[in-house]
Amino acid sequence: MILRKKSRKRSLWFIDLDDTLHDAANGTLKNIDFAMTKAIQHLLGIDKKNADCIRKKYWRKYGATVVGLNKLHKIPISEFLDLSHSPEILSNLIQCTKGFSSRVKSVKGKKWLITNSPEKYALSVLRLLRLNTRFEKVISIEKMRGPGGLKPKPLLFQWQRLVRLAGVPADQITVVDDCLRNLKTAKLLGCETVWAQCFNNTLDNYQNRICSPFYVDKKIKNLSALLRM
Repeated sequence: MILRKKSRKRSLWFIDLDDTLHDAANGTLKNIDFAMTKAIQHLLGIDKKNADCIRKKYWRKYGATVVGLNKLHKIPISEFLDLSHSPEILSNLIQCTKGFSSRVKSVKGKKWLITNSPEKYALSVLRLLRLNTRFEKVISIEKMRGPGGLKPKPLLFQWQRLVRLAGVPADQITVVDDCLRNLKTAKLLGCETVWAQCFNNTLDNYQNRICSPFYVDKKIKNLSALLRM
């Protein structure tokens, strides 16, 4: 007698934005990093070298630079995000490939966009990719609040909150992300995890191309692979 592995019931997708749905490292993230450093210089009155160090340090420690600026320097969240994520820098950098929007639409199940980017930026990217009608919800960093302020990915608190908000069991949710630390905490809740290596830009991808960490259920090289899941 052959026992067949029970297939997973998938009710919802949590899909990341940068370097998952589009090639952010083609210049988009470099421009945003530059804009963030410039904004930190302006807001804290420091030189470029120190501003760049703060940008990287807070991203590593808090998951998003804006969290550290708000928590430690009382910089208003909206002020920093407006200065550092201007939609104008996107138009010449993000291109929609033919049929991409239709392929995303064809992925079975409800889809939520989960991004540590600000809402205005995320919506602009979705419009440029012609995906603005493909997601039931867009959860941007402004909506990732909790006790004490912003609680972005990869914090377990945020994944727990999102699962509660979705109203479905964690094991019926599939998380698609290019960042391993986001997948690691999502897996703790029992979510299915898909490591997006669509653009091979991240440090994670360079270090782990051959073998996947234990908390990664599947690895994909392009989003069309989601159609077969």
